[in-house]
Amino acid sequence: MGMTDNLKNDQGFYRLIDANADRLGEALRVVGEIVRFVLNDEPISEEVRSIRNDFWCLYKYIPGLQSKGLQSRDSIGDVGKQFPSTPYSDLHALVLSNLHRAEESLRTLEEAFRIFDSVISSSLTSLRYRCYNIEPQIVSSLESYSSIRKLDFGLYVVLGEEFSNGRDYLEVAEQAIRGGAGAIQMRDKKMSKQDFLKISLKLRALTKENKVTFIINDHIDVAMAVGADGVHLGQGDFPIKHARHVMGPNFIIGASTHNLEQARQAVADGASYFNIGPIYATQTKTTSCDPVGPEMITEITSEINHPFTVMGGIKLHNVDELLKRGARRIAVVTAVTAQDDIAAAARAFTEKIDYWRKQNAPARSDDRT
Repeated sequence: MGMTDNLKNDQGFYRLIDANADRLGEALRVVGEIVRFVLNDEPISEEVRSIRNDFWCLYKYIPGLQSKGLQSRDSIGDVGKQFPSTPYSDLHALVLSNLHRAEESLRTLEEAFRIFDSVISSSLTSLRYRCYNIEPQIVSSLESYSSIRKLDFGLYVVLGEEFSNGRDYLEVAEQAIRGGAGAIQMRDKKMSKQDFLKISLKLRALTKENKVTFIINDHIDVAMAVGADGVHLGQGDFPIKHARHVMGPNFIIGASTHNLEQARQAVADGASYFNIGPIYATQTKTTSCDPVGPEMITEITSEINHPFTVMGGIKLHNVDELLKRGARRIAVVTAVTAQDDIAAAARAFTEKIDYWRKQNAPARSDDRT
């Protein structure tokens, strides 16, 4: 009796096949469900589903193989069941870990099936390469999803030390985050580039630890150097379309706009979001533009469906008017940074924003097919 015949009668060998078949199916199911329900990516979802279905068709092709695997299964006695598992750091790690698990299982099964049928083994090779082929597509979809999620903030606090009653950037940012700020922007027109960079590095560490979106005003080089989530550019700053070319498709680029035409252009040039403002008169930013008023929100959003922020003279007593008109990302400076209790001021804004978001949350389908 040859080695091949011995393996065909070895219970452990069938356990190996059974375990890897289940591991493959489970891993592809995890990937497929996240791609379908979280990333909402139909083409990738369909391909993952197709790979999984094609595998089970191949697996069931050899008579008796599945039943022998089930009969050989020993979940209680499996020496590997106590192996430690590593927590996932984020969605990206979860999806790719499961995809790699599927690829590894396919490789194991591919080699094992050489004993039974070389044609099926070759078919498993093809399935493995199909997994390799969708990996960069999944990475791209994950990055796009991550970028969109980073725009899902409500209160956007713009730091300006001269408007913070002598408190430094880090202290103000910490308190604003404690009060619920979902985005922090570092802005200082007078500071040296070196000092700007040093403070931005500290703010990046703070915002990353708290999973808060971090935006740099004006300085693309600083944003790249510190690993910020994005940059905000004014009408006279580095052009949006060139910034998009430099920063890539998933980097957040915000654009200041003061009218409908500028908003249109910002979207066409590739801005991730545009800011409408100044809504009211403000002393925190020098601009030749008069206040555009809350009505500008209605005018722009009636034509353009794109993420936007509002800024300029916004206080707790007038923010409801903006929220009623559909604003959901509120950018402020002194209304938070100049207050005695920064966290409480941020929390008051956050509660209002959250209320309006819940009131206007879209209905969700419950597709269980």
